[in-house]
Amino acid sequence: MKKTTNSLEKGFSALRNIAFLKNGTVEVSDVLRAFGNADLSDSQIRQIYDFMASENISLADYEPSETDDVNMNDLAAETWGGADSEADQKLLDFYEEDLAAIAPLSRQEEAELTAILLAEDAAARHKAAERLTEGNLRWVMQIAKDYAGRGLPLSDLIQEGNLALWESVSRFDGAADLAETLEKDIRGAIKALLKEEGAYERTETQLVSLSNRILDTVKEMEEELGTAVTAAQISERLGIPEARVDEVLRQSAKAMKNVEN
Repeated sequence: MKKTTNSLEKGFSALRNIAFLKNGTVEVSDVLRAFGNADLSDSQIRQIYDFMASENISLADYEPSETDDVNMNDLAAETWGGADSEADQKLLDFYEEDLAAIAPLSRQEEAELTAILLAEDAAARHKAAERLTEGNLRWVMQIAKDYAGRGLPLSDLIQEGNLALWESVSRFDGAADLAETLEKDIRGAIKALLKEEGAYERTETQLVSLSNRILDTVKEMEEELGTAVTAAQISERLGIPEARVDEVLRQSAKAMKNVEN
């Protein structure tokens, strides 16, 4: 516990220095860098938000917009990280059953297959690419879930991610790490599909607006009370369910983690 606290304190110090050099406004990439791109928990993300509010540090990537334009009922009804409809959920259930029959890739097998991708034998490369694609289908589904509820069925996102996976594996040339290359290409393909539908930007704007409203409220209430505030207090002030406050903070945390991917 002490080690975690010390890591956060070091991150806070680094973030404070970055903000000073950048006149009080940082970017998501700065926050990630300050905390060593660590996999932060929800409570730690909350602490970072509180710290930024107390230090008057602004997040350039999250420009404030008119919060009155946000329809709270629509936001509360959004589906995050799951299927968009009953039919989509059924398709997802069937797909997960199919994936369960596929043997997962071991690290050793993945390393061996990656080496074959760089060999001269075309038939061997094709076979290795097929197995690597098959073995990473579960990963594509998990990545696709990060973008669910943003205007397109989850099944469409998975399909787009699967196509990107195959293309990325097939053209892999060893210039970069395989896992990093695949994730970049998969996320890029899914984001491109969402942008084509115009859904990605609209949902991001809604999330940003609500996130800023919550951050402003945290700062305002802490100045009034002279102490840290809870999600319950934020919920009461804004008239938003406490669970929704926690959900928005979790999704904001995902946005911070994914922005560079």
